[in-house]
Amino acid sequence: MTTHNNYFSHSKKLSISLLILVTLLLGITACNQQDKTQENISEQPIPNQTPESDLTLNDVTLEEASESGEMLWRVKSKQASYVKDQELVRVTKPEGELFRDGKLAYKITALQGEVYQDGNKILLIEEIEVYDIQNQITIRGQQLEWLTEPGIIIVRNNITGSNKQIQASAQTAKVISLEKRIEFYGQVVAMFKEPVMKIQTDQLFWQIDQKKMIANQPIKIEELQDKKVIGSAYGDESELNLENQIVTLKKNVQVLRTNPKLQISSDLMIWNMPQDLIDSPGPITVLEQGEKVVLQANKGQGNFQNNTFVLSGDVIGVGQENQAQLNSDRLTWYLKNQTFEAEGNVFYRQVDPPFNVRGPRAVGQLKNETVIIQGGNSNVVTEIIPQ
Repeated sequence: MTTHNNYFSHSKKLSISLLILVTLLLGITACNQQDKTQENISEQPIPNQTPESDLTLNDVTLEEASESGEMLWRVKSKQASYVKDQELVRVTKPEGELFRDGKLAYKITALQGEVYQDGNKILLIEEIEVYDIQNQITIRGQQLEWLTEPGIIIVRNNITGSNKQIQASAQTAKVISLEKRIEFYGQVVAMFKEPVMKIQTDQLFWQIDQKKMIANQPIKIEELQDKKVIGSAYGDESELNLENQIVTLKKNVQVLRTNPKLQISSDLMIWNMPQDLIDSPGPITVLEQGEKVVLQANKGQGNFQNNTFVLSGDVIGVGQENQAQLNSDRLTWYLKNQTFEAEGNVFYRQVDPPFNVRGPRAVGQLKNETVIIQGGNSNVVTEIIPQ
């Protein structure tokens, strides 16, 4: 016998009991009849509807509320079977709802599931879909563990997550309702639509309200244009602001550019992707791989829209092929033509022919050893031309 449009209910302190299932099955509503039924149940074995279940009902709703009556969660199912020895209810095509502060926050669907008698744990399998209503985020997978009391949802196997801006995949995703955070673990790949970029790491935390993504594991970020990588960034830690598209990278940071071919290293770097700017407030090294020029300084900023790099504080520039070296307090490097402007305590030396010169300001090129030193009040200009 099955009963349609039935309703299961229990508070925080009550469990989904066999009594409720039997009451629904037989249509008994009086309290004294319920007590009597419960006594009979404890004394007599219940025949199984199937080899795995004790009772089966159709069109069932399970739900739990807090002590104050505030709704916590609800699960609707096409069919529910109570398994007494395992103290759980098996559900078919469940549709779940998770509430936060009494308001509907998440909708969950699957093909099969199990609701445990204490009401604090729900397992769902096959074609899992979790939908965050407020943030319009959808997570899909093949297995879900729903810890209802803290409001934590763990999705495993073939995980994908997406909204209008982001598409992500991972081995595991954890949705922490109260903290409004999604955590991705294992071979995480996130694709962003504007600007187009790709993130790869093993652990990524999505702080939804703060509109941030945080990685405490090594990360690789690729910037793409016309499906081609035009820039890459690496770091041991990172934080991405989704609102302004600014990435902060920490520890063993490297940024690679394809045109011109640059390798930029630092322990702290801020990458403004929309404006194509990078800023290192600490020691920085820039290698121009094509011309084999290395620049080092206490800090530096790169603007790739106008192809300039500004370095300051104990600046050292070296042309690796000819070992020409330039020291200054500040240096502006023009990437397109490989020229520079240096200011403050400028010192230049070259190996062949041997030559040293000092001055307050200099312009030139390190690669071909063409440097003009401009001097103070006398306006003396010394031009150094290789033999």
